[in-house]
Amino acid sequence: MARARWHRHKDQPNQDLSLCFQAVSGVSEEYRSPAGTEALVRRVANRLKQASDIYYGHGSNSAHMEAWVLVHGLLKQRVGDSIDEAFERCVDDCVSLRLGDRVPAAYLTGLAWYFNRWFEVERGVMIPRSPIGEIIETNLRPWLREPPDRIMDLCCGTGCLGVMAALAFPEAHVTLIDIDERALSSARSNVLRHGVSDTVEILRSDLFDQLEPNVYDVIIANPPYVSADEFEHLPKEYGYEPQAGLAAGYDGLACWRSILSEIGKWMSPNGILVGETGSATAGFLNAFPSYDIFWPVLERAVRQEDGGFGVFVADAETFLR
Repeated sequence: MARARWHRHKDQPNQDLSLCFQAVSGVSEEYRSPAGTEALVRRVANRLKQASDIYYGHGSNSAHMEAWVLVHGLLKQRVGDSIDEAFERCVDDCVSLRLGDRVPAAYLTGLAWYFNRWFEVERGVMIPRSPIGEIIETNLRPWLREPPDRIMDLCCGTGCLGVMAALAFPEAHVTLIDIDERALSSARSNVLRHGVSDTVEILRSDLFDQLEPNVYDVIIANPPYVSADEFEHLPKEYGYEPQAGLAAGYDGLACWRSILSEIGKWMSPNGILVGETGSATAGFLNAFPSYDIFWPVLERAVRQEDGGFGVFVADAETFLR
């Protein structure tokens, strides 16, 4: 997937903010109390609330959550727990970029907050936000019949889902797959960040093309699913993400058609597929009516316009018969 380049070295701030961080590192040692962090979050949230055209769809669903991610993400990159006036100025600069250029917070900090973990994300790599994370947090119960030996994260992006799976199932071997090298760069950083490099491999592949013959007990798939018409009307924030990571043909199902045409031969007999169809769910149901698929009710995810959550679970029998 072709992605716009905005390279950021591991544990370094985004280039656009490097001078800001240099200024922060040279200020006095008179820091505010930790309680001041929440006050700064509230101030940022109030600024965001005053903008009527801001869209929250990249890991936050409110001005306060976006402000929290921005402030704490910058603190995390700074490797500190408190703030000072110089840091406040840095935050203000980021808020100005968020309001003026509509840059998502994760791209301003280089970090995304996803299911209580920080994941590195470069601009040009999809920002983590899939509801699938909630299913992984339950250890894939009740669908998984026994602990998995092999897990695949297809179209892995930052690798957040595969990393979560590796943490949930430390005895399993996890394969992260994406065609875009920038996504894989972020995935490598996140594998190291979360200490799962012993059980996770990273492979550049166009879906299954470069895979060695094998079967997987769990396949996690979050491919592009935005239709051509929907893509043309997305909020400006989505313009910073790669088109190839969003758009999937006229009906949003181009990638899913390719995946489902081969999925059966990559699944173990007791394996499961955990997938996301998002806004293409209605079209997915119409296109594949014969599949026996379960659409779980989630507790933390936001419901879509159709009332569902856009994620499903299916067992191997669905694709092997």
